[in-house]
Amino acid sequence: MLPVLDPRLRLEILVHLAHRSNPPRAGGSRRPEREAEPLTELSQLSTDDLGRLARMRELAIAVTVDAGGLSAGLRSLAVANELKALETYFIRHGATLQMMRSLFKVRTKLTIARRRELGVRYHFGRPLLPQAATCEAIHAAWSAIDGASPRMRYYRLHQAFPQYTLATLAAVVQKLGSDE
Repeated sequence: MLPVLDPRLRLEILVHLAHRSNPPRAGGSRRPEREAEPLTELSQLSTDDLGRLARMRELAIAVTVDAGGLSAGLRSLAVANELKALETYFIRHGATLQMMRSLFKVRTKLTIARRRELGVRYHFGRPLLPQAATCEAIHAAWSAIDGASPRMRYYRLHQAFPQYTLATLAAVVQKLGSDE
């Protein structure tokens, strides 16, 4: 348990408890009498009285955090942040609207808005393909990237060929894939 020492935060907690401590409705769960009585009294206090109560040192207010739930939440947050960073990377490096739709499930309007927000200029139309030898090298690198999701394959491919936009790399992969 973590003690709450900040008087403003203690007041917020007491106000929250006062609002939540209304008597249970018919058929609702009931608190034991020894818990219900102080909470009922709490709900009848004025804001000034709640403030004075929050400043009293003898009233211990503490927070319990579920470590397992916190860890799971932190992992989920890290995955979401990583996905957002990858989306931003793709937008900054010239991913097409179709790539954003298929790889990230991002709507066209949102991709366009994010481009504007990031100051990314996008050239519509078919990208110019590199020379044939470079296209073969790109295709070989694409084929060598195994066991990854398509978005990670494109990311790794762009890491190997950063001089080209993702739109160009996708066009090369699609062209050589359809020639086979």
